[in-house]
Amino acid sequence: MMPSMSTRRGPDNSVRAAIRGTISGQPWVNVFHAQLSTGSAITQADLDSWLNTFQANYKTRLGAHQPATVAFVSAQATLYTPNGGVLQSSVSMTGNGTSGTTEIKDASACKVITWLSTVYWRGGKPRTYLAGVGDTDLIAGSNHQIGSTEATSLTTAAANFRTDTNAQAVGTITGTSFGFVSFFTGKVARTPAVFFAITGAKVHPRIGTQRRRIGKWIL
Repeated sequence: MMPSMSTRRGPDNSVRAAIRGTISGQPWVNVFHAQLSTGSAITQADLDSWLNTFQANYKTRLGAHQPATVAFVSAQATLYTPNGGVLQSSVSMTGNGTSGTTEIKDASACKVITWLSTVYWRGGKPRTYLAGVGDTDLIAGSNHQIGSTEATSLTTAAANFRTDTNAQAVGTITGTSFGFVSFFTGKVARTPAVFFAITGAKVHPRIGTQRRRIGKWIL
């Protein structure tokens, strides 16, 4: 998800959640942001529980659109607490994608989800690059275009993942808003950064590429 790969500090009580895995042994990561509601300081136990639910929802909704060569490794969360604090959580993940398709032999190939919001910047839309394109995901005879059935199904899955995330609440975490963080405006750093909620999703019909997301160039 872009531009969420930044390690800059998010707004107070926002959380940066990273889902990590491999595809045919090559690493990938999807990064998300959410704004948490709370009436008191969020506890470690509640953040751990929140992250465990988040990763389970990811596997249920988006993992169903990834082939079995996609393996889930871990989930990490960084919560930015008031007064400059940080609370971190990590959960080991297990299992593989469950789409039942056969991966096309390109570890960099991915399906691209664009997340919608009420704000817009040229080239700055938040996106998720979903590792793993299955052979039956493609239009028959095409080597570059996702079929309408899979695109529609993944769009629904992404919308459901957003709904699942927005429904998350546990203990000191009384609510969640799925979204993204803007760190700059007009090339000037925002202080503090600003959170924007995501309102929906769409899936691009053209196959995307993870580029360096699968590692550095091999010389």
